[in-house]
Amino acid sequence: MSLVTFLRGWAAIALGCLPLAALMLSPQLMRSRAGSESLLMVGMLLLLALLTAAIVLAPVLSAVATPVAGRWEPRTALRSTREVWRRRTGQAWLALGALVLVYGAGQAIGYLIGEAVPYVHDNPASASDPTAPIWIIDYPAYALQAVVLYAVTALAIAIYAARLRALALGSGRPRSEGLRLQSNASSPSP
Repeated sequence: MSLVTFLRGWAAIALGCLPLAALMLSPQLMRSRAGSESLLMVGMLLLLALLTAAIVLAPVLSAVATPVAGRWEPRTALRSTREVWRRRTGQAWLALGALVLVYGAGQAIGYLIGEAVPYVHDNPASASDPTAPIWIIDYPAYALQAVVLYAVTALAIAIYAARLRALALGSGRPRSEGLRLQSNASSPSP
């Protein structure tokens, strides 16, 4: 797979997952210091639902950006993905593992950005005014962290989709399996 093909898939996934970006840019739903615990629970459930939908639909988004006629198209991508999971289960699990690994690295990067550019500060007015919020959210710093987290999340999903695409198109075939197929093709029929 070429870099251009991968980048087109990443861009399609980033555009297709914009509801996830909107959620991540909403501090009241993503941080307990910006909202209530109940809003945080709603935000976490939405995050889980949107991430699950993004992972399930990643092959379709990939096929929109990088179609291969008759083999990897938006209408056939989910069927091809099921076939990969059925026939190449180990490779499919490795693709999902790569997604989790990159997603985890993104969380670590987001944490480091949050440490370098804190998005929350104590509110000095809360000491004298009990109705004032305890925390002040620095939205530009929060948005920086959220955008980086979103970009890496979209990257993780794009890596998963690209690997499934390669497996579905047959370019992810292990070398020994490819040699076996060639030797069977070259042997004379009885």
